[in-house]
Amino acid sequence: MSDSIRRFEWDDALPGLRSDEFVVQVTDAAIFDYKNATGDASRETAGTQVAPLGYVFVAAPQRRHALMGFVGCHAPEQDTEEPRSTPYVGSNVRFHRAIELGDTVRSVTVLDRKFERAGNRFVVFRVDATDADGEPIADYDYTCLWERGSAGTPGSSSRSAPATVQDVRSRTGTVLVKSETTETIAAYGNLEVGRPDDWLSTHTNEEFARTAIFGGAVNAGVATVGYTAQWLDLVERPGILWNGGRFESRAFAPVQAGDDLYITGERREGEGELVYEIVAVNQSGVTAFRSVATIPGA
Repeated sequence: MSDSIRRFEWDDALPGLRSDEFVVQVTDAAIFDYKNATGDASRETAGTQVAPLGYVFVAAPQRRHALMGFVGCHAPEQDTEEPRSTPYVGSNVRFHRAIELGDTVRSVTVLDRKFERAGNRFVVFRVDATDADGEPIADYDYTCLWERGSAGTPGSSSRSAPATVQDVRSRTGTVLVKSETTETIAAYGNLEVGRPDDWLSTHTNEEFARTAIFGGAVNAGVATVGYTAQWLDLVERPGILWNGGRFESRAFAPVQAGDDLYITGERREGEGELVYEIVAVNQSGVTAFRSVATIPGA
């Protein structure tokens, strides 16, 4: 890497910075690799070859390093002198139509905004994904913890859908158990998402992970998004969110090798929509993750 390229800093994080376009051809092998990495055994959508909901993060990956490169910088994870991780905190996906076998997915990463909360600094990136004809497939916000302050565990910008007095809630009896291992963490971390060769990953580089915020290798936050989406596929028609649904997620605690996640959900009916609040609780009883799925027109 050229000495003229410096690390991207907080003051460089200007809303509107954009990456180049990233193009992915959706193949059987790519979908299989994703499902294998996430242990996705959900039912197929009848009569079609539709990708799982969480595959959106692979077909249209968040590529913050690319927009940083456009202004002559590299990401903190690429720095050779003082590398640091900028981990996932939350995401908010808006689906427009399903990703299907044979699709060409074009995506661009945009720096949407930055904010500070309780002494912590966050950067929000937006990814816009379209098909070969420029028609929207999905877009999502992806919040990173840019710098950690002294206040402890950070929050995120993801918020669950508000309840109203008309809501009718019911907890389902469905439990999905996901057991995380060193191998499953690495399998997702090794999926092809356009990551540069000099990227230091807390999912696949144990030495770097030990120096990072969580003190060891952790799974990718978007992998856990996929786990909670798998739970939704068990209780509703698989892929039900693809046409106009929303999926908001937030990480509360790291997921590491040896963790067992017990994923359950609560159904909430409001005016004109159906909402599921899905939580992943680890073997110690700690809520590690939450997703809120909003199904329109229910």
